[in-house]
Amino acid sequence: MSKYKFKILKLNVINNKKLNVEIEVKGSFQAVIHSPKIALFFDNGKEVRRIPMLVKSYYPKEDMDRFILFGENQYLMDYLFFHDKAAKDFKLYFEFIYGNDRVHKIPFEITEKRLTQKDENNCYEIKVSEDHTELIFHNTQTGNAARASMFPVVVSGLWKFLMAIVSVGLLPVFLIESILVLFKFPIKSPAKAKIGSVPRRLFNHTRWRCCAFCNMNLGLKQFRLRTFQLIYKISCKRKIKENRILFLSNRRDDLSGNLEFVYDVLKEKDDLEFVFLLDSEADIRQKISVSMMLKLAKYLATSKVILVDDYYFLLYRIGIRKETKLFQLWHACGAFKTFGFSRARHIQKLKQQRNSAHRNYDYTIVSSKEIADFYAEGFGISVEKAKPTGIPRTDIFFQEEYKEKKQKEFYDKYPQFKDKKILMFAPTFRGEGKISGHYPVERFNLKQVYEALGGEYAIIVKHHPFVQDRNEIPEEYKNDILDLSEEAEINDLLFVTDLLVTDYSSVIFEASLLDIPMLFYAYDLHEYISSRGFYYEYELFVPGKIVQSERAMLKALEKKDFEEEKIAKFKTRFFDDLDGKSSERVGKLILDSMKE
Repeated sequence: MSKYKFKILKLNVINNKKLNVEIEVKGSFQAVIHSPKIALFFDNGKEVRRIPMLVKSYYPKEDMDRFILFGENQYLMDYLFFHDKAAKDFKLYFEFIYGNDRVHKIPFEITEKRLTQKDENNCYEIKVSEDHTELIFHNTQTGNAARASMFPVVVSGLWKFLMAIVSVGLLPVFLIESILVLFKFPIKSPAKAKIGSVPRRLFNHTRWRCCAFCNMNLGLKQFRLRTFQLIYKISCKRKIKENRILFLSNRRDDLSGNLEFVYDVLKEKDDLEFVFLLDSEADIRQKISVSMMLKLAKYLATSKVILVDDYYFLLYRIGIRKETKLFQLWHACGAFKTFGFSRARHIQKLKQQRNSAHRNYDYTIVSSKEIADFYAEGFGISVEKAKPTGIPRTDIFFQEEYKEKKQKEFYDKYPQFKDKKILMFAPTFRGEGKISGHYPVERFNLKQVYEALGGEYAIIVKHHPFVQDRNEIPEEYKNDILDLSEEAEINDLLFVTDLLVTDYSSVIFEASLLDIPMLFYAYDLHEYISSRGFYYEYELFVPGKIVQSERAMLKALEKKDFEEEKIAKFKTRFFDDLDGKSSERVGKLILDSMKE
């Protein structure tokens, strides 16, 4: 018997296109829990897809003993299963997460008396399983009806093509309008058409009007993309090289991170061919050379295995060949801040469900079974594709020789730190990404922190690469405080770290492997929860003491109050295998996939 009362308030299919779901949950209230989570699992017998639900409201009742939660979402039927959109029958079940409680296939009540929705618009029969944990969707649509449903799509495509041709004939008219805008006539125009040189302004207005008329995105970026797609399709006429492995990244320019560790394992095999396309500037949305296009197309089309370690735009705009295996090695450990499709928990957009980003991976690697579902959710892939092999680059934390080497290198370079403990301040950025990334450095007063430590610790500052501002180091402490934000790998610095002060950075997973005490300085916790969100309740999750003001942080530092007893449980929860053999397991998975 579940301790939560889960009720489906509304369930209907709209024109065979949208699944509308509204739910209510009641249970015992815990004040420390700010963001309960609901996920829907869709199972068509071939793949299992996990998709989050938007929580519309969550609040305690008047007695503060019980809570009530309302959730709702609309799901696009054609995008439930990315690789098998034609699947007709599927099962639906729910997962509810409340703090550390995780109830999979939670039993439900349903208020809808009529579950069979079959009329001229809807062709689904919806049944409830005997134990009330699953909903079974049976599509009764006939072959003729399916073909009829394609008619609007075909007509729409032809119409867009016709409008594109007409728009070419109207270019002189659009150009005249852009000239009128140039002379400040009161005509609507985009912001881009109001700045820059005269030819640029004329071009931007004309292009904007043309795109609006034919309802198509026309421009240089689209031209580059279409050109690449054409080159790739031509390249697919070549045979796949059964022994070729492509290492692909636009995150880094050299072989490092997970890619390096996997390569070190695979290179022992004599019969493999390795190709490296590592270029942080290779972004077709900005600029890409023709030679790079040709290389990418050739090796994407002919490699048996493709290894990638981050978001790679071009991979989501081409159809990866069925014979090719695409691995996402990612770059972070654990599951902390939400990413990808998981962000739908905060703002649900139907447009996002159509997004192809990440969804053509054959495998993604994760550190433990605990988080496999979250990565599958974030990437929009089937749950079975998230493999708990462990993270290759964490193998160094089990290599004593490597640890001693990095310690020696550090102390040789900074001998003044030899006789001191080291505090590393490593917060994550605020903002949306590389362009807007920042951290309010005034929130961490280096002078006050150093003095609170009583001279026992030296300090290393390690900001995220997106953060451009830097803490001002007091002149009198130049030998005891270093800003190494641009000079060292954070994982290597962990080998000399005795105390980590952070906030929402995933470095906590690597730090836990070394049993480093941690202090969580989360001055904007509630704001961060509402804007970004976490996979777990922050206050129940992090392996250390949380402070939300500079004063509280200084007090914790003075008293050495870090709650480090939480680390051991955290470590075993998020790492299945603490053996330093993750690279071997990933290498085996890759080699096995080449035989499929």
